[in-house]
Amino acid sequence: MFQFHYYFFIYFILIFSCNNNINEDSHNFFRYNESSSITSLDPVFTNNQANIWAVNQIFNTLVELDNNLIIRPSLAKEWKISSDGLKYTFLLRDDVYYHHSPCFGKDSTRLISSKDFLFSISRLSDENILSPGSWVLDYLDIDKIKILNDSIIEINLPKPFPGLLGLLSMNYFSFIPKEAINYFGSKFSSNPIGTGPFSFKYWKKNEKLILLKNKNYFEYEENARLPYLDGISISFLTQKESVFMNFILGKFDFVSGLDNSFRDEFIDEKGKILSKYDEQFSIISNQYMNTEYLGFNLSKLSNKSSPLLSKYFRKALNYSFDRDVISKYLRNGLVLPGKKGFVPPVLSNCYEVNGYSYYPDSVNYYLNKISIEELDITLNTTSDYLDICEYIQYSAQKFGIKINIQVSSPSVHRELVSSSQAHLFRASWIGDYPDPENFLSLFYSKNKSPNGPNYTHFSHEIFDSLYESSFYENDLKRCSTFAKMEQIILDESMIIPLYYDYAVRLVSKDISNMSINSMNSLSLKKVKKNNR
Repeated sequence: MFQFHYYFFIYFILIFSCNNNINEDSHNFFRYNESSSITSLDPVFTNNQANIWAVNQIFNTLVELDNNLIIRPSLAKEWKISSDGLKYTFLLRDDVYYHHSPCFGKDSTRLISSKDFLFSISRLSDENILSPGSWVLDYLDIDKIKILNDSIIEINLPKPFPGLLGLLSMNYFSFIPKEAINYFGSKFSSNPIGTGPFSFKYWKKNEKLILLKNKNYFEYEENARLPYLDGISISFLTQKESVFMNFILGKFDFVSGLDNSFRDEFIDEKGKILSKYDEQFSIISNQYMNTEYLGFNLSKLSNKSSPLLSKYFRKALNYSFDRDVISKYLRNGLVLPGKKGFVPPVLSNCYEVNGYSYYPDSVNYYLNKISIEELDITLNTTSDYLDICEYIQYSAQKFGIKINIQVSSPSVHRELVSSSQAHLFRASWIGDYPDPENFLSLFYSKNKSPNGPNYTHFSHEIFDSLYESSFYENDLKRCSTFAKMEQIILDESMIIPLYYDYAVRLVSKDISNMSINSMNSLSLKKVKKNNR
């Protein structure tokens, strides 16, 4: 009997201790919801925002982007670039330890090593893993990466790539210990071991993910070791109504983005928080590396009399609607009208191009240049953008252009676009790294879908030549080259820029030090939760 009570007592203490360790209701836990399911915590699968945000708390890369998209040291404390742009030499910090784990044996942890970088990126090309990030290795030659010692990495490029440091900030390049892969095997994706400000504690898919403060994290702010939070609690509610209700009730500390159906509940037409929520929430935003557009793909267009084949018609369509209406009335002023090129203004501020605005005279001018009587076309979209497509439909019909709107589920729409079955389609491009080249790669003829992101199947010899030369040019020359490339795209009118997005967050007034950059990254290492 005594033994029973003794073991029951020990069991109770253990359960109580475990619950205390993952008490996500603690005031100092940051709580947010992820409506899209997190599929993996392995950096090789960071091809969507849900995975990226979680992985970003657990792992580090050689370098990182700050709030102004400036490259900052992370695991690498310094680096040198050769004059020809072909050799990058990184010196690692000597005070970074991996999270405690049984995979390291009795020591439970170890310092990072240069060899970890080579091991980590080699997984991207592993055919047994099939990482969606394998494309990042197109810019590198793994065989020419040299490990000079435990703390020095030398990356030798096959050709110059000015965007390399931005590329290396992507989560695909996170440091992973080989011991963890050997120990956990295929279960590493749900047992991640990194160096980040938070370590993995608990995950029940589509229900709850708990991360705890890494008490040995290497970064400090004014002599205070980061992070300030005790942990992060991530929920997985899929109903948007439930998410916003829980946010209003104080069960979440922030929500990312504002669904169209909830915009008017929180903000006015100028994008300001409504007075009834002014003491509860704040709104933070920044220009987002995201361009929303309509694209033309004529490669499989069987109707040889379609007006889409005429550049003049495509130009007329570009002039036929007011982008300011979309920005002000359909997106509450939280976007910039797409009056410039394809590259968003946050990345194209060193050059100017002649874009499109609403000009009825120009519409009529270009329509008079074509002899096609049936101006009947189909626009493919998803329900989230139906309001914008209906406005374009309404405006175009004033000029005799009939637009039929075909609404599909996101998965069907992606397949239609990727397979060239949609000849006019709504699409978006979110930058992978902060360089105009990443956006302009969508029009390089060697990147045609389904094997690349050129969904318009645009092909232009001069554009291709300029794109290839941009890798060898200095910053000033690249700006001039990018301007020429953008102007070619606009002159051929193979896209219709709609708007450049803003990254928007509603944040509880209990939260301070939360920032947002144009990559819409989520960094919580400096966030504080205040007692009110």
